[in-house]
Parts: sequence; C-alpha cells; structure tokens
Amino acid sequence: MFRCRSKVNPYICGTGFSIRPSSKKTNMNFYKKLIVASVLFLFTTIATMAQDLVPTDQMALISVVVHPEGQPNAVGEIVFFKSQKTGKRFRAVTGADAQAKLLLAEGDTYEISYKDFLMENDYSLMEVPSEPGIMRYEVEVIYTPAKVFTLENVYFDFGKATLRPESFPSLDELATLLKSKPTMVIEISGHTDDVGDDASNMTLSQQRAESVRAYLLKKGIATNRVIAKGYGETMPVASGTSDEARQMNRRTEVKIISQ
Repeated sequence: MFRCRSKVNPYICGTGFSIRPSSKKTNMNFYKKLIVASVLFLFTTIATMAQDLVPTDQMALISVVVHPEGQPNAVGEIVFFKSQKTGKRFRAVTGADAQAKLLLAEGDTYEISYKDFLMENDYSLMEVPSEPGIMRYEVEVIYTPAKVFTLENVYFDFGKATLRPESFPSLDELATLLKSKPTMVIEISGHTDDVGDDASNMTLSQQRAESVRAYLLKKGIATNRVIAKGYGETMPVASGTSDEARQMNRRTEVKIISQ
C-alpha cells in the first residue's frame, strides 16, 4: 500500500497518485520493499538548468537515484518510465556518479518500473502535469533487493553441461549487468531434477554451473566475481514427479553474494 504525505499539495492515492505542483517546494519520497511499496517523491519547481539536459516549458527534467535500503546510491541501476499517452518507454541508467537524468514531456502520466537484477518490477504512476515555467523532479528509489534469481531461457544438451545457443542472449544480458555493477560478486547455482542417481545429478549440476561461469569469464567478467556451485537434486522448488515439477527443479540460479 502507499503512504502519501505533502506539506503543500494534496495527493490522490490509490493504484497511483497525481501531483499538483506549485511554486513552493513539495517533499516526496519513494520507498519500495519488493512487491509492497510505500512511496516518497521529492519534487521541486526550479529555474536552474541541468548540465547536459535542458528542461523547457514542455519538457520536465527528471533526476533519478536508486539504492538498496540502508546503502549508498548505486551505479548501474535501471529505471523505466512508460508514457500512458504514447506507450513509449524511456530508460534511465545511473552512471558513475550514481545518478540518471532524462527529459519527459509534461501533460502525461508515466508508469514507473525498475530492474532488480534481471527482473523488472512495477513501481507506481507518476503524473507530470503541464505547468508554466521550468519543472524538475527528483526521484529516489529505495528498495530491498532479492538475493536469488532464476536465470530464464538457459538450456543445456540433455544429460550434459553443454550450453545450447538459445541460452546466449540471457547470459549476455547477465554479463552486461555484471559489467555495469563492477563490485558485485555472484554464485551460479546449478540444480537438477530427481531423475538419475544422487551422485550423477550432483556432478552434472556442478558441471553446468561451471559452464555458465566459463561463458561469463569469456565475456570479460573477472574470475573472482563468479562462483560456480552444483546442488544436484537437494534443493527442489516443486514437489512431485510430474514433468512440470521436474522442469521447475531443473534450473540455473544466480545468488548475489555481495554488491
């Protein structure tokens, strides 16, 4: 649920909210914990210009910072703003200074989402009303990151540790993300179903984890940033012996060791 507060202007809260700006300062914060969120925007109307992006009467300047709760602003975080008028998506990535800036058209409402590792999460709605003068919004996203993710669309040859070519796009995306977060250390966790004996499954899961690690190293990721560990059939996520349950248990996961 959302908690809305304002020193100057009323909010309209529900599935989203709207903001009626004024010449005075209005403080807002965005707080998000996984799916359940409370949100705070810091909003100001100012006449100053950004160093690179120049706001106009029709285009508002949006400054974005993102960080896990209790930690400094983070580099390489991705936030999306989707126009409800046109459906166009705008992507902001925090740079070396842990900030991102973009221009958004006024008189529109934007659906905000952010990427927690490889998973995109819906956030909220942000109205950018059409008002005279130069407008600037500062958005701070504070969230509690998940620690384990399943790598989607990663496939191996049957009974082997050979990566199939259709796995490469997902692994390339992972490599790109790791390059944008140069201090992150991860574990590649291999898991199998319960078909076959325990020892063979443990060996196969280890070999598959090592195959993924080797792929990432070839993409330029440092050896000390990727750990490979196989768990065999010891950590199922689905019970039973159906094909669906076994398919869910055959998976490759990424565990964040440190950021």
